Amino acid sequence: MMYELTNVELRYGQRVALSIPSLRIDAGERVAFLGPNGSGKTSLLKLLDGLIAPSSGSVLRSGRPPSATDPPPRSVYLHQYPYLLTGTVAYNVGFGCRARGMTTAEARKRIDSVMELLALGGMEKRSSRELSGGEAQRVALARALASGAEILLLDEPSASADATSAALIIQALRLCAEGGTTVVFSSHDETFAGALRPRTVRLAAGSIARDTTNGGTP
Repeated sequence: MMYELTNVELRYGQRVALSIPSLRIDAGERVAFLGPNGSGKTSLLKLLDGLIAPSSGSVLRSGRPPSATDPPPRSVYLHQYPYLLTGTVAYNVGFGCRARGMTTAEARKRIDSVMELLALGGMEKRSSRELSGGEAQRVALARALASGAEILLLDEPSASADATSAALIIQALRLCAEGGTTVVFSSHDETFAGALRPRTVRLAAGSIARDTTNGGTP
């Protein structure tokens, strides 16, 4: 099991943002959090990554709080408007490799692979500040994949993407999931979400309204 939430409540002041009695996500699953604005999708992703802590209840990743450093399944949280470093596309994609201390040869192999997967070839020297929204999404995802992330937590990964970028992101996430990466994402776009054939968790007012598996019954 990758994640287990038990009696989780998250409050912002007096407002209850999340109230989830139970949620389990297995390693290697692909899970979509669906729901309108304010339903709690982003807050739930941040809880899973350990960026925020619950007001009450427990969130465990591999049996430990997400903020624990041992064991260290590597998770990457990508905001719907991803932050890119000042510099080139190549510099951004290689950042995670450098942070993990990969050899030059290993980093080069990973960078070349994800650049090809996300059709970023020829953009290596472009400034990150010159990218469109869809291109920035692809670069941020490429950076996460190159770093060897075992868990991808994606907040509206198609929010700023045109049709071409959305298709490339879907292709990349499918391959990641098929390779065993745990993929958890939020989306307003039912077509985008459905293309990944995920288990769908529908949120309403901070609670789970419906939980299905690959389009099956609740």
